[in-house]
Amino acid sequence: MPYGISISFQLTPKDYNRKIKQGNQLEVKKILVALAGPITNVIIIFLSLKLRINVFEGFMILYANLLLVLFNLLPIYPLDGGRMLKGILHIFFGKRKSEKYINCISFVTLMLVTFISSIVIYMVHNIAIFLMVLVLWGIFIREDRLYEKRKKIYHLVKANEIHTL
Repeated sequence: MPYGISISFQLTPKDYNRKIKQGNQLEVKKILVALAGPITNVIIIFLSLKLRINVFEGFMILYANLLLVLFNLLPIYPLDGGRMLKGILHIFFGKRKSEKYINCISFVTLMLVTFISSIVIYMVHNIAIFLMVLVLWGIFIREDRLYEKRKKIYHLVKANEIHTL
């Protein structure tokens, strides 16, 4: 460069493939960590069935853990299901696209959950369902704001890369 110093690094395909492989291994580990919660709930369900606890207590344990499994497996980020889906998307599409896709999937899932919950609330008159949906919307709004900030950073970095070329 006529006005300063330029440093460049050559990255061989072997090194690049190793970095991608290490990144994918990290994502698989994150998926397994996210899967640990629902698996624990399923184990508790099976243990409560095998131990033959008091009928009412056993039913409550089954019911609570089944709801936790279903709730955590919803593909809404940062719930366990959303983390697993984001990890899978990251492996196949990369970080930026996985964030974009998981944000869209979370929104659509949350809209469906809101619609179904509205019907259930009307039929059952249970305020707990309404509170659960409110919490999910709060989580989604917080994560959406963080995603928008990261998106701006990605855009600025990309614009800076184009500007410096």
